[in-house]
Amino acid sequence: MQIKEVQEKLKISSYTLRYYEKMGLIQPYRDENGYRNYNEEDVHKIERIMFLRDINVPIEDIKDILDNKVTFQDVLENHIEKVNTRIESLQYIKNMCEDLKEKNIPLLDQVIEGNQIGNEKVKKKDLKKVFDYFKKDQTVVIGYKSIPRSLLGISVLSLFISGIFGILIGLAFPNMISYVNEQTRSSVQHFQIPFYKASGKLIIFSMCISFIILLIIFVICETKLEYVELTDNKISICSYHYQSRKSILKSLITKKENNENKEYSWQDLRRVKIGLYFEKGGAWHQGLHTLYVMQFSFIFQDGFEFIIDMGKSVEENPKMAYQILRNKNIDIQASDEVIDFFEQDELKLYDFFENIYHKNGKNR
Repeated sequence: MQIKEVQEKLKISSYTLRYYEKMGLIQPYRDENGYRNYNEEDVHKIERIMFLRDINVPIEDIKDILDNKVTFQDVLENHIEKVNTRIESLQYIKNMCEDLKEKNIPLLDQVIEGNQIGNEKVKKKDLKKVFDYFKKDQTVVIGYKSIPRSLLGISVLSLFISGIFGILIGLAFPNMISYVNEQTRSSVQHFQIPFYKASGKLIIFSMCISFIILLIIFVICETKLEYVELTDNKISICSYHYQSRKSILKSLITKKENNENKEYSWQDLRRVKIGLYFEKGGAWHQGLHTLYVMQFSFIFQDGFEFIIDMGKSVEENPKMAYQILRNKNIDIQASDEVIDFFEQDELKLYDFFENIYHKNGKNR
């Protein structure tokens, strides 16, 4: 059975099938042309994997079940314990919130200061569960957005380069011109270069002019902004597809970029697709190495689709962005491996996908 036939029969993507294969869950036979051929046993195994994934059983546990290292009942027992722990935590939050509402206690004024509900003392760790549950989503940026720290770096760089220009223009150039004029004085006097004397004032003036010009050039380059900003109540998009460089530069200078950005409410967002692709990156000891790039596609009710790659700014927090989308009940379309990355906390993006694909390892 070819991969397309398996896709149609099980309603599964080819990307997910390849992911299961990379994780060692299935090993379909390959013919002479390299095409995958799935037998009935493979299809049955995929059905079992899909069922276990539907009830959120981790890939590692699924692999242990298929390899007969653990029994299905053992995995279910552990999984039930984890689910029960989460249910108990949510139930505790629910009960405490109902108690607060029933006693009509101002949460911030009376509970935080005394860690108390009425006459009952409450542990700080228990209150933290309530506060974390009601805590607003943080603002998260995906893409590249200028921040004050980067502008400070630009200013320092401009100052350093302008110092070099100031010395060259205010001191070295006059001496060079003087030397050239001296060499050509006898033969081509009327072609001599206009001369100016080196001075401290000239050096300072040259530095100031160079600094201003360089700062403007660097700031214009820095305004190559392309990002989506997720907040608690809206989605703000900055893109050159519908914004002029002038408007973005103006918003950067006035620090009011949101006035120029395209904004949507969360109700306007239809779904988000999250994908992964590979890109050749910087120098490696064996040549160019492979980067793992996460791509977000925001699709809105009016038909507008905004596609942005992650990894352009150190300020990005992909897991926080994913959590915000989950909290807002947005339809997220992503492969199992991408979802698994967001659901775990142990590994960073590069380490997680390098363990799967080994693009930069010895076996690449």
